Order: sequence, then structure tokens, then C-alpha cells
Amino acid sequence: MQRRDFLKTTATLAALSSLPTKTLAQGSSWVSKNLTDDWPIARLSDNESSSIDFNGDNIDRPHDILWNIDGYIEKQGGEPKVSEELDVVVVGGGIGGLSSAYYLRHKKIALLEQDYRLGGNTKGEMYKDAIYSIGAAYLAEPDAESQLGILLRELDIHDKARRETGDETTVFYNKKFARPFWEGASADAHADFKKFHARLKQIFNEADFGFESDFAKEYDQMTAEQWVDKEFPNIHPHIKEYMQLYGWSSFCGSIDELSAFQYLGFISSETGALLAYPGGNSYVAQKMAIQIRKDAGKESLRSGCMVLRVKAEGAGATVLYVDGMGVLKKIKANHVVMACPKFVARRLLPQMPKQQDTTIDLLPYRAYLVGNIITKKPIQSPSYELYCLTGKMPPSPTPMKRGDRSFTDICFGTWAQEEKTQHSVLTLYQGIAYDGARQFLFNPASHDKYKAKYLTDIEPVLNAMGLSQNDIHGIRMTRWGHALPVAAKGLLAARTAQIASASIHDVIHFANQDNWMTPCFEAAHQAAIEVSSLIK
Repeated sequence: MQRRDFLKTTATLAALSSLPTKTLAQGSSWVSKNLTDDWPIARLSDNESSSIDFNGDNIDRPHDILWNIDGYIEKQGGEPKVSEELDVVVVGGGIGGLSSAYYLRHKKIALLEQDYRLGGNTKGEMYKDAIYSIGAAYLAEPDAESQLGILLRELDIHDKARRETGDETTVFYNKKFARPFWEGASADAHADFKKFHARLKQIFNEADFGFESDFAKEYDQMTAEQWVDKEFPNIHPHIKEYMQLYGWSSFCGSIDELSAFQYLGFISSETGALLAYPGGNSYVAQKMAIQIRKDAGKESLRSGCMVLRVKAEGAGATVLYVDGMGVLKKIKANHVVMACPKFVARRLLPQMPKQQDTTIDLLPYRAYLVGNIITKKPIQSPSYELYCLTGKMPPSPTPMKRGDRSFTDICFGTWAQEEKTQHSVLTLYQGIAYDGARQFLFNPASHDKYKAKYLTDIEPVLNAMGLSQNDIHGIRMTRWGHALPVAAKGLLAARTAQIASASIHDVIHFANQDNWMTPCFEAAHQAAIEVSSLIK
């Protein structure tokens, strides 16, 4: 299945879900009562409205250890004996890991997350009473009886989201907000917009997105750009620019390299509705974490734990890790779920078959930046999300020609709280759509450079809302060095991701969004469902 199908059941392919259209996300009381040191949503102090370095990736510890695991173990005195026996160990505390732990929470489990905060790339922050995302921002509305729809009901949050439909899509163009975009609001109601949007709706409702379908085999072999040029030659430039920016933001890739199959699965799903929670998807991650600890115990989720080695032994596996205090420990488990990216997993798995190991080399990942601008007072947001258009599609960037665009789109971070907060938040997203960007982001000057660029480029948007630089209370910058798997053309048709995700000795399994190279909450959640069902 693809992202479109993760949102639906096989029996109900036409109707959107029955989730309420009115928001019930009126405040932050449940979050503020459940904040401790390692939850996905971090509580900030009053003097932390601006970052002095990037949040997000914890790069020093994993890079120091994972590049010389054997040397680190030797320096610590060698491997200890097994000190704990469990049913399942989950490696990684992002959505794939939390979802796996959630569905296996009635077993004896431990989730080991190397960062000191759970959530992976799906984290949030709370400044005073304003909650906003520093990673994934929204869900595409699922069918009520899909696995994701059922999860939202189980967590009692199916009615806590604010909803924005595809018909309400807004863009920023020519120094003003243009809405509805798909009615041609930015281009004098040009006919291309309605035709294009109608085609996306048709694809969402009628196309067969199963990986073995004829549709998948044909459309995974062409790029998103080849698809639009084939079906809509000479399309209005605003639409093609929107497609390019959407590719950068959602995939960290350009439309001349992304699989049309993957791309259409994403953008067609957004012709329905988006669900925005306070803190974006960290809201869902937080609720899952709370429920896991309630049912499986506080020690079921362990942050600050760096896994060093996972080996199949006997009828199960052993997991060697260093805890938050720097102590080496070893767990014996019946099953292990590798919910970390494959390029990390391969370093921890000495028994990985050679073909699987070399296949992982073919999986591309790219970097992402997020800036959160906190205003001095609440504002009225024009929409939840909007893309910033100039009227001309930008060329695909390269390390030598990175272009002059910074963030591509804005999510209004306190929109889900109806701006009933002391401060509003504008969340700026920049998917960096070329290989090798991490080396630039690790430069000590990068934080201040990108912060200054964001503050300059946001000024026209502020002006359109009657604001100025003087209305900015602070800005916080977040870096994700290799956050997104790139859904490149042909990867699924070649079964590259499937080969990389094959279980090892029937006891070591994979549950990550890169199981399908589909960079979204829904893909990580679906991978977890499949693995947990297999283990059960």
C-alpha cells in the first residue's frame, strides 16, 4: 500500500471520513500536565524564545560512537552479560518505534531511543501556552475505519484536530494571500487549476495504489514532472511551481527525480482534508507515549539509550546498548524491531545479508530545516498551511547551484489552537532537495546564517498580516540532518526498499517510513502495524 491507501480501508475508497469539521483543540491543558524531560513535546522556559544553536538532531554522540562501535565497546571493558529478558525490544523512538511499542504494549517490551527525547523527527515544543511542531506538521485525514482512524479514536483525539480541506488551499503570491488556490485565485481563475485539482481527486478516489498494480508499475517508472508534462502540457506556471515546492517540502526532492506514483499518492490525498493538532504530529506521538507507559510501565520507553549491536542468537536476539548514564547493558529478546533508518540499522546488524546491506546503499536520504517564528501577540492566521510562490518554477537545486529560496511553505503553528494563546507561531519548512546538504548544515555558522535568511524572507508575509520585524518575539531553528527518505523514481518498481526491509532470521524486523521510502507518519505507522502483527 501507498500513503493514499494508508488513509483508507479496502472497502471504502470514495468517502472522506466522518471526523468532525469543528475544532475541539481549544487549549493545552492535557499536554502541560504530561510534560517531563523526555516526552515528544518539550516545555521551554520563558527565556528560550530564540535558539542559539540548532535543535533537532543530536549529532555528536551517535557520530562518535557509531563510526567505531568495536572500539567503543572495547574501551568500556567489553560486552556485559545479559541482564534482562523481554518479549520485544524496539530500536528507535520515532513514529515507527512508538507505533510498534503501542501495538505491542501488552507484552514485556523496551523501546530504546538514542536521543534524550522521544518522537524522532516528530517532535514539538511548548512556549508558554503555544504548542508547535519542530518536525512533521499534519496528517492527511484518514478514513474512520482505517487503522490510523482507529488509532486516533483509541487515543481519544479523533475530535481534537482542526481540519482544513483541499478546497481551502491558500498560497502567498504577489505580497498577498490567494485563496482558494485550486480555483485559480492567484491567476484570474485560469481553467488549468480546476482541471488539475479534479484530476488529483479522480486519482485519489479511483487509482489502484497497490504496489503490484499496473498503475504502480507504470507511474513509478516516470517522474512527477514527466507525468504532469504528459497529462497537462503547457500547464499554468503557478501549478508547476507549486508542484516543485511541494516536492521539496514533502520529499526533499524535485519533481524531475521523484516517483510519480509516490508523488501522486501524497498530493492526491491532500485533496481531502488535513488534520492539524497543537504541536503537529508530536501531539499524536505524545499521546501514544503516555498510553505505552501507562500500560507497559515507565521503563518501557527508555530515552538516551544508544544501541550498539543487535544479533540473532538461538531462538531470539540480543541487544547491546549504552544507557543514558554511559553503562553498557545487554537484553535478550524474542524479537527486535529496528525502527531506525536503514542506514543506521546496517551499522548495528553484523548478520545482515550482503545483498540487503548493499541495497541499503541505494536508498537516498536528505536534510530538512524548520524555523519557528514566535510573535509577540496572537495573530489571525490566513490558513493552516500555505506555499510561497513567486510566479516561476525554480530549477532543481544542486550542491553547486543551491538557488535563492529558503523556506517553501509555512504552517501556522498555533492555528490548531485557534490562536487562543499568548503568542502565535509561524513554522517555516525547508526541505533541502539535493545530496550532501548535511555538510553545509554542520558548519558552525549555519544556524545564524539560516536564521538571518528566514527573518529577511518572512517580512513580506508579516507585512501582509499587518506585522513587522518588531512584532517578532523570537525564532527557533531546528535541523534534521538526514530526516527524509527520498521517494525517487523506480525504487519501488525495483523492489529496492522491500529488499532492504526484509526480516533477518525471522527475529529482527524493520518498521520505518523507509520500508517504502514514503516519508510520512502514515507509512511509519503502517510499517509498525505489519511488524507488530507478525510478532503477535
